[in-house]
Amino acid sequence: MRDTRRRAPWRLGALAAALLAACLALPLLGGCSGGWGAALQSVVDRVLPNPVVTMWARTPEPDAFTDSYADATGAGTNYVYRVEAVDEQGNARELQIIAFGAQATGEGYLEIEVKGGTGAHYRAVEAADVPAAALSALGGEA
Repeated sequence: MRDTRRRAPWRLGALAAALLAACLALPLLGGCSGGWGAALQSVVDRVLPNPVVTMWARTPEPDAFTDSYADATGAGTNYVYRVEAVDEQGNARELQIIAFGAQATGEGYLEIEVKGGTGAHYRAVEAADVPAAALSALGGEA
């Protein structure tokens, strides 16, 4: 019988190296056409143990998407947007959101559950639902 205990550290090291390479490649893949970079970033952000943070952003204009790709059914298109989002204190950072099956409306604001650099979930909200510091940072009236 062969001793397989010697191979386990090698496999673990190879897996760690592959994950590290994928994480380092994410910023480069975000601009890939066909949606692969955006989809991969979204999946990795959801899998990694990043905290979930609530942020707000203006709803992007319909044609401001940075990429698009066919949805899983092949019947529609998903649109990738980069948005400037702020937390409740008004601290800003750029995020990726994906509009599934339709373009963004360009109207109102989004409340976004952020994980990593991706909006994991979001919903349309009115200005009254955005914290005052966030609304001010977004250029709205508080």
